[in-house]
Amino acid sequence: MTRAYTPEAMRARFWELYDEKEALNEEIAPLRKKRDDMRDKLRGPVAEYKEAKMAFVKLSRPRMGKIDMEMAVLARALGNKVGIREGAE
Repeated sequence: MTRAYTPEAMRARFWELYDEKEALNEEIAPLRKKRDDMRDKLRGPVAEYKEAKMAFVKLSRPRMGKIDMEMAVLARALGNKVGIREGAE
């Protein structure tokens, strides 16, 4: 059965949906609280991790990039025949 799209029917449906939304919000409130509590517990460790990661990247990326670039130039110059490292088995 189709509903007529009259202002009265649309208004009635709007308020039906509003009631459904309110009921859903009540149902999920405990889950939302649990999620929010877990997120709050993780904020400190996540911030600490990000800080450590940035320190690592800041130190390693420029130096590692320079080393990798020079190794690539040397490997190309040697025709990718860098051989085996002396003393390595």
